[in-house]
Amino acid sequence: MSGDGCNKGLPPGMMPAQESREHARANQGRANQACAWQVISASAPGASHGRDDALNQDALNWWSSEADALAALCVADGHGGSEYTRSRIGALYAVKNMQSLLVYEVLPQIVDGSALEDPLQFKRHLDQWLPNQLVRRWLQSVHWNANYYAHRYADAEEEISAQTDDPVALRYGSTLLAALLTPSLHLYVQLGDGDILTVSEEGQVARPPLPTDRRLFANGTTSLCSSDAWRFVRIHFQPIVEKPPALVMLATDGYANSFVDNAAFEQVAKDLYTAIQQDGPAVVADRLPDWLRETSDNGSGDDISVVIAAEMSRLSNCSDQ
Repeated sequence: MSGDGCNKGLPPGMMPAQESREHARANQGRANQACAWQVISASAPGASHGRDDALNQDALNWWSSEADALAALCVADGHGGSEYTRSRIGALYAVKNMQSLLVYEVLPQIVDGSALEDPLQFKRHLDQWLPNQLVRRWLQSVHWNANYYAHRYADAEEEISAQTDDPVALRYGSTLLAALLTPSLHLYVQLGDGDILTVSEEGQVARPPLPTDRRLFANGTTSLCSSDAWRFVRIHFQPIVEKPPALVMLATDGYANSFVDNAAFEQVAKDLYTAIQQDGPAVVADRLPDWLRETSDNGSGDDISVVIAAEMSRLSNCSDQ
């Protein structure tokens, strides 16, 4: 998008990650104050975007309950580039719609126990229903935005070179990562690139065993703007049998792409968990934006957005937060 007016084309009440009162500011991390899941988030514009005077294309959102061990985390990465001129807005709609689905429609079925009466049936239902609802609502949102703000978009009549069934949606293309954390199960959702990492209390780093997306290669990714995008939404349904992870981290691909290999990137999740244990979430939240900017400057040059949930009942300094 052009730089004349940072909120150009945004519907009322929606703001980009670095400006929202509900989201992490680009220069100030945020942590909630509950001692269940402590959520830390930050978004840093990419070093290369700064050189090009481009806006941060990422968006993030999260919700947590101070009374219970419940949290919903969402991160989206708008594609940017000449054909994805409104992807920053598409990313905002991605996290908005995903969080609404998780908190208001999926979570109540878990909390009231109905989902656990027949977990396999619930999983089969989610595998079909959630991807369809997510993509349908996102498409409704971006088409509404395109119609409502048509008079503002200088690119409205520009020709798009890519072959697509929906040239309007293409303008808003974005990936999406999400996690719903409850005491009885965790639900992980991914469309496109990006990373979801978990860290155990013992410091072991793992990834949820999401289905493989063979369309992810080099810089290519599946997207909410892809034809039949619902087919590319990957879901992992994880009942909590013993202990849940001590930390869950969602990050846009600019983070992992800043490291030489997966092992170096995965070490970051472990280091963040150690820092939260030693220094407390408020200190980490304050430092995280600078860490992300430094990582982008020395690495991928891309926007980096991160949402972290730490299980505070297992941290010795929980009572001090």
